[in-house]
Amino acid sequence: MKDQLVTSSRACFTVIAHTMLISQGSVFLLRRHKTGVLDGWYSLPGGHMELGETTTLCAARECSEEAGVEVENLELRRIHSYLFRGDQGLNFIFSSKNWSGSPRIAEPEVFDDGGFFLLHKLPSKTLPWVKDAVDAYRKNQNDVELVERLN
Repeated sequence: MKDQLVTSSRACFTVIAHTMLISQGSVFLLRRHKTGVLDGWYSLPGGHMELGETTTLCAARECSEEAGVEVENLELRRIHSYLFRGDQGLNFIFSSKNWSGSPRIAEPEVFDDGGFFLLHKLPSKTLPWVKDAVDAYRKNQNDVELVERLN
């Protein structure tokens, strides 16, 4: 019982992994639609990490599910902490210049627009943390190392 009390008093944090698909000075973005959260805003392909997954596996899975591509050579670029509507967590933002398939809206039930946008000319309704991550990428700011071990 005591162990349960200690465990239940600890904060739980959501982990979300996103990927900047980079091609010819542009980044692939998707506009959220009918999700009930940040609809109308552009974001990166990404989503919640599942039990047993690493952040890189999560980013790759989400690219497949949301953008219809199989990514290669993911590089961690940024980690953003957030507090939104009572949920606290971390956004892991990766980049990739290599993938198979053509990026597209693979989940039309939650995205109504998607495409490549110039790194220096993102849509006005791009989420601020996405703008920050893209700007850091343009400036080649990457001082993050990721170590993932599940055992």
